[in-house]
Amino acid sequence: MLSSLRLHARVVTMLAVLAVTATLFAATMRTEDGTAEDQLKVRTSRDVSTLPLKSKCTVVPRKELFITDLSVVEDCYRTTWRNDCPQPAYQPATQGAWTFGRLAEGIFGTTDPQELSDLTLRWLGQWHSPQTINGDTSPARPNIKTLVVDPWDLADGQDDDVLDMTLAPLRLLAIVSRLDLRQNSGYSAGVTAGEGRFVFGVLRSNGQPSEFVVILEYGLDAADCSEVLDWARSWHSLGSIPSGDRYNAALQEITDRFASIGASPAKPNGSALNQLRTNEFLTSPWELREFRLQPDPGSLGPAPLLQFTVAQTPANGHQRSALLANYANANASAILNNQHIVPLTWNGVAFRGGRSHHALDFNWDGPPPACTSIRNDVRHNLSLNTCNGCHGGETDTVFKHVEPRAAGQEAQLSAFLTGNPLSIDMCNGIHSFGDIERRRVDLCQLLAKSCSQVEAEPSISFAH
Repeated sequence: MLSSLRLHARVVTMLAVLAVTATLFAATMRTEDGTAEDQLKVRTSRDVSTLPLKSKCTVVPRKELFITDLSVVEDCYRTTWRNDCPQPAYQPATQGAWTFGRLAEGIFGTTDPQELSDLTLRWLGQWHSPQTINGDTSPARPNIKTLVVDPWDLADGQDDDVLDMTLAPLRLLAIVSRLDLRQNSGYSAGVTAGEGRFVFGVLRSNGQPSEFVVILEYGLDAADCSEVLDWARSWHSLGSIPSGDRYNAALQEITDRFASIGASPAKPNGSALNQLRTNEFLTSPWELREFRLQPDPGSLGPAPLLQFTVAQTPANGHQRSALLANYANANASAILNNQHIVPLTWNGVAFRGGRSHHALDFNWDGPPPACTSIRNDVRHNLSLNTCNGCHGGETDTVFKHVEPRAAGQEAQLSAFLTGNPLSIDMCNGIHSFGDIERRRVDLCQLLAKSCSQVEAEPSISFAH
């Protein structure tokens, strides 16, 4: 009965929205640059209803921000280890440059096959047994071993517990620029130009896609604002290059800067990797995890990828709790400005989660009755920036923002990324999403800024 009433309320709200949409858009003057407040919201809000148009800007999102074109993600030379791939005409051109196997070399700082296998098995082995992170226990998910690890181990014809990294069962879905994450207090202190990301889909033993996505998220090191702008111009330069060999070489030149061995000497293994995130449903419930390179005090070898708390996400046990409402209300201003960091502990209680599991309609809220203990704009923003809220009810997303793909098919993106102008949350709040467009306008603005303007930008704490 309660579900029916909520559904009825959502339908009524939707009809009301549709009735006034024309009036609202007519009354909203979306100018080329927008007001100072509009420009600030590009950095601190996910709502795109008042985005400046920036139609005169030449940023091409499919080439500069979210690259899923088959000419890139199925570049024979860079995304496979096949012997029949023609040598690209332009440099740099590295065999397997955009494969998980090659990227693992940069992550672990080694090209030794045994070390790479051991470290990869240690990462994957964390699903084989329960893991307790910040007091939050992640139960074992043995299907990772039977569906991923064992077939990979046998792919070279030898059952020797050594993974052939050239046979890694991960298919490239996208290469992503997240320049909008610059000066992100959630990832690092001081100046940063944001992130560069590789999104992979894990394959089943028959080569078909599974419900398992792996995202490698690298920091774009920048010593000062001039280097931030250099990164921005480098990504932007891709927009004017025709698709094909020359474009892919230019893109590899950029990815090599953050994905190669020694790309970030001051970080563990010299790797620029900020974190590796997973989003999978090989075992129920749907679950998201996060891993970071964490030096092992008992070893002189490369730092392993170990499970870490999930960014900006309370442990699921705090759902609909007074503790959650207390946290949200005490930090309302920072949450609304996307400048809060979900702490490891709150009021003496372990707070941030060791994993994020959820259902389709997951939304964070305080104690029942629903939508009463936290003001909805605060509740929505807190929930939107969590793993399960962003991949669930707050964005009307069916778990994944990038869908695994079959060979020869381009990955499909969620409406949160491509545009969802009428999203209604659990408390009937109305939101307008289209994050790639927001990132486009943000890059347009960044390219036109001086160093003093870049240095004056507010820090943000987006995790996704």
